[in-house]
Amino acid sequence: MPHVPSSDAARARAIKRHVWPARQRFVATCALGVEPLLTDELRTLDGVEAIVTRPGGALFEAPFDTLYAALLRLRLAESLRVSLVTSAAASSFPMLFDQLTRARWALWLPRRCALTVRVVSRASRLRDREGLEHALRGALRQHGLDPDAAEAAPMTLHLRLESDRASVSLDLGGALYRRSGDKWVSRTTIRETTAAALVTAALNHAADRAQARPDDAAAARASAAPDLVFDPFCGSGTLLAEALELELGLAPGRRRQPPFAASPAWRQERFRHALRQHASVPDAAPRARHLGSDADAETITIARRNLGAAGLAQHVQLEVARAQALDFAALKRAHAAERPLLLSNPPYGRAATAIGAPPDELLRDVLSHAHGWRFALLFPDPDALARHARIEVERRLPVVTGGLRIALVLGSVRG
Repeated sequence: MPHVPSSDAARARAIKRHVWPARQRFVATCALGVEPLLTDELRTLDGVEAIVTRPGGALFEAPFDTLYAALLRLRLAESLRVSLVTSAAASSFPMLFDQLTRARWALWLPRRCALTVRVVSRASRLRDREGLEHALRGALRQHGLDPDAAEAAPMTLHLRLESDRASVSLDLGGALYRRSGDKWVSRTTIRETTAAALVTAALNHAADRAQARPDDAAAARASAAPDLVFDPFCGSGTLLAEALELELGLAPGRRRQPPFAASPAWRQERFRHALRQHASVPDAAPRARHLGSDADAETITIARRNLGAAGLAQHVQLEVARAQALDFAALKRAHAAERPLLLSNPPYGRAATAIGAPPDELLRDVLSHAHGWRFALLFPDPDALARHARIEVERRLPVVTGGLRIALVLGSVRG
């Protein structure tokens, strides 16, 4: 029989007994290729154990309250879910329905919600997606829930069948790569999670190089961070925003209200506590100078608007300029920079064609003037850069984001 609380008070008691004190199984998803960076990030959350990395994400266990910090702090996760059904036998629709009715849906979902169901079926006898979704919605109704209330809170369940075993997870935060709902975009806008991955990889790479030196490792690591960050193809400002938020320690989820807030298991006072602990705005200014330029004046206006909405505009200097005409040596001297970093998502494909230059030639031309600079780039063809005599590609991390194959390319330009 379904576990259906007889009243709101009974449901509250059941949540207090079965949900809040229990360790939960979570799923964090990310772009393909970013899994090692995501795993390192998950280890920074209190109480996280049993991390299992898999293509496109990671599974982990943690106390229930860890989800509040995770929703605020995760930079690289594209979604965060909690597992409600795990590996249930489902070789027929009656068997699947029986297994689904055993979950305690009423402790996790509001009585009325506008439910979206995402279905994946692999190597299973049950492949009818409409039938699978119908079975899940029917199981919820057995628990007294209405999953088709159009004006109610939106919720999303992910039903996955693999080798005749069913798993269901509840989406907690929605699209985490959207830091807020009102971002303006330009032609070359990238996901915030992709930008965060590039910034994280650049800082990790610099720290690894510093620790390889024979002098004091801690001091070398502290001195490895860039003192000047410049994006000559800044677009809507996403990379500059992510670099600043990481340096300042700003929680990427601070401007977002998660869908899970409509759940009866949500504790607003615990979320407020997490906001105070993880999302306070520091008074300190960034140590590094952050600069950005773009050849299109309208794009610079978009970048200013986005950085202003994030509360970061005062930390960034933006100007309209063609990347090919920039004097990188003068920038380095003007800011007395010893560790300048060129951080960018340069144009390629149609975006480069619109500028009137082949993407490889355009980027090699820009980098060839950046003597003594390090770089961290999103680019599909690292080999094209490595063929330039002055450009040293030190690390490349292939990733797939939004269906696009690209690479995080790290290196330096010889002086």
